[in-house]
Amino acid sequence: MNTVAPALRGMDDMQLDGKRVIVRVDFNVSAGADGIVDATEDYRIEAALETIHELRQRRCKVLLLTHLGRPGEDDGIVDIAPIHRRLQTLIQEDVRLLPKLYGSQVDAIIQGMEPGEVALFPNVRMDDREMAPNDRFAQELASSADAYINEAFSVSHRDQTSVSVLPKKLPSVAGRRTVLEVATLSSLRNNAKHPYVAITSGAKISTKIGVLEYLLSQVDILCVGGKIANVFLVAQGRWNSAAFSEEEIATAKKLLDDHGAKIVLPVDVVIGNEDGTNKRVIQLDSGDEVSGPVWDIGPKSVQQIVDACAAAQTIVWNGPVGRYEVAEYGEGTRAVAHALAGMQSNRIVGGGDTVTMIESMNLISAYTHVSIGGGAMIEFLEGKSLPGLVPLYGKN
Repeated sequence: MNTVAPALRGMDDMQLDGKRVIVRVDFNVSAGADGIVDATEDYRIEAALETIHELRQRRCKVLLLTHLGRPGEDDGIVDIAPIHRRLQTLIQEDVRLLPKLYGSQVDAIIQGMEPGEVALFPNVRMDDREMAPNDRFAQELASSADAYINEAFSVSHRDQTSVSVLPKKLPSVAGRRTVLEVATLSSLRNNAKHPYVAITSGAKISTKIGVLEYLLSQVDILCVGGKIANVFLVAQGRWNSAAFSEEEIATAKKLLDDHGAKIVLPVDVVIGNEDGTNKRVIQLDSGDEVSGPVWDIGPKSVQQIVDACAAAQTIVWNGPVGRYEVAEYGEGTRAVAHALAGMQSNRIVGGGDTVTMIESMNLISAYTHVSIGGGAMIEFLEGKSLPGLVPLYGKN
């Protein structure tokens, strides 16, 4: 007997009008050195605007809950003020800043809000109980609201309190953007048109084995960049480097043995100092020695990727092909971004760093779909169960 998979509940499946609604968003965006979030840094905020506007029109009290960085770490971002300022600019209305995550003071402020008004909670990760499922913390957060909406697809693979437990404490649905992400990626997972090309990278091959094996089971060509590509080059004997463990090299060799015909690796690379000085391109087949770290792919390798994608009907891109944070080593990624932007195929991009790059280049609208998810996007494509989505399937 065939069974029908439960559908993801969306905003049309709940009576939301006039309710207090917690919207779990992902406003974990960069404020830049100037402390200002500008139009090239706010894509994740913009992704939630459709849901926010609709809830305001439905006279809801809109209570936005986000995380910022990882408090306690050296680069932990805890100041929500730049996010607050950008949000007010985008919705062209005042947004209340709530002083705490829960409690009588918060309840009183929410009680006094007008229908359609928006408020922003403090960084949810300021409470240590957020990072692992905590039933009591979820109940405390839920006390402020009548309903919950997941508009943070990008963290839906995280089993954290506000993502996976809070929606069990309230009637809960997926927001407009989350529904779009699931529909788009489901179509890609189930009905991708061929030729199908993927571009991926990463810092450690050990954390990407599942992703690589999944992609190699689906695509016709897999173009690899970043540090992962460097491991493959060592495994091929095209570069001598002590930067990788025997286990990493063995993993790369096995993938090459099993799927070598599908894998496109760099033929030229960029080396130099860490700060971008003394940069030069090395042709891997020229006999020149590759001394020191490899930071980017060269122009011939970029052309390889462009040529592979030119005939594709489906392209998925997840991860910069070089160390794009240093301008001199971002040329490969920028060249790929420009080339793909001009193609007519179904082009889906995901991953925080990749999205940040194309957003800074004002190319977001040039792609078929730019996912706010990186890890969530890949885990969804792999068919894994995302903890943040599980409570949103079936009936409330």
